[in-house]
Amino acid sequence: MGLRILDGMSEEGAESLEELKAQNKELLERLSYAMAEMANLRRVMEKEVSRAEQAAAERLLRKLITVYEDLERVVKSLETTDAPPTLAQALQMVYRELTNILASEGVEKMDVIGKEFNPFDHEAVEYIESDTVTVDTVAEVLSNGYRMGDKILKPPRVKVARPMKQSSG
Repeated sequence: MGLRILDGMSEEGAESLEELKAQNKELLERLSYAMAEMANLRRVMEKEVSRAEQAAAERLLRKLITVYEDLERVVKSLETTDAPPTLAQALQMVYRELTNILASEGVEKMDVIGKEFNPFDHEAVEYIESDTVTVDTVAEVLSNGYRMGDKILKPPRVKVARPMKQSSG
């Protein structure tokens, strides 16, 4: 029956049908492009949201590290003071809990003593000459550094041992 309709269709009707088919094809292509664009936009937005969440987490962890280091100093000072035992125990408990929270978030204290000095990872506060090193080496940590994966949250402040200069003579 469909063929009879086409057979009996006027030339004008056939042209109109072809135009509709072309429009339909164009609309389907535009829809396909729009859907692909939406999928790409969704991926970009997901990445941006993830980056924003990561940046917010890093800012919070940097602040927590400052509190952690202050609490660490307080806990160490309790060893040399006559603080009430319940206060000392409570502060030690909070310190342990904060240590566990930072560890659960992947925050690690950087172990840098004896390692080659890297100006991108370490903050040099002082330089000393040494006859025991062949390259700039971290000799002492003045303030701990912390990292989360490959990201340094707080660089360690260090004293750097440099090879002694050879005297010409």
